[in-house]
Amino acid sequence: MRARAEVNGAVSVLNAAATGFGAAVAISARVSALAEPTDGELDVVFEGVDPGDRKLVEAAASVVSGELGWTGGWRLVIRSELPPRRGLKTSSAVSNALIASMCSALGSDPSPSDVLRMSVLASRMAKVTVTGALDDAGASLLGGFVMADNDSGAIEVRRDVDPDGLEVLLGIPARELDKSAVSREAFAPLAPAALRARDLALEGRYWDAMTVNGLLVSAALGVDSAPAAEAIRAGALGAGITGMGPAIAAVSPEDASERVASSLARAGLRVMRYRLENGPGVWNAEV
Repeated sequence: MRARAEVNGAVSVLNAAATGFGAAVAISARVSALAEPTDGELDVVFEGVDPGDRKLVEAAASVVSGELGWTGGWRLVIRSELPPRRGLKTSSAVSNALIASMCSALGSDPSPSDVLRMSVLASRMAKVTVTGALDDAGASLLGGFVMADNDSGAIEVRRDVDPDGLEVLLGIPARELDKSAVSREAFAPLAPAALRARDLALEGRYWDAMTVNGLLVSAALGVDSAPAAEAIRAGALGAGITGMGPAIAAVSPEDASERVASSLARAGLRVMRYRLENGPGVWNAEV
């Protein structure tokens, strides 16, 4: 039996590195995995964007094997349109899709909380996250706005976000992020400001929180925040570095989206355009 899972992409509203509290919002980018158990080894095909290594795939397979007692191999097809190591939550989305599809292919019916627990564990094992990224995984799997306490492993808030008249624009540089060079200690002095951004997000001022968060990440890591500032001048409601960067996410009214896209392009960034997404991921077994 084989199974397929499809989940959302996501962007940051609040980076969890300073306080453990993180928040993300789902976007209409799709990441999927097709899983089929085999008697062989681990056979992986990447369609779309190839991350260049298999450590997350191997970690997810190990977590599922430990959870369900599977000792065989896998044939896996993973598809993502988002480039990795830019702060665009691809690791969380791929981990979600892998866990959900592999569990389903073994005849299990994992709940969303089961998928999230195993997904975060796989991401930690593969060392593709600094914080645990429960907020990122939660937005990818559940849709909408998700805030989580990554240190305790609890989702605090999940809400729908009104998508009407809004567009999410991603400004993606050619360079990648080396997460091994990032530590939470760099964010510690910014904790009071991060808690204020958390308050803004809890008040429903998501795009204000996104902007403040982007400035905090820029200060902690020395990443240029000028493209985000230019996006706001062009009409974005909020903009900032997503994840640990270096990509920029901007949320714009539709009538300003062309100006915002142009501002990101002038900064030398490749622009991808999406919608906010409230729908959850889906997974099912196929005979």
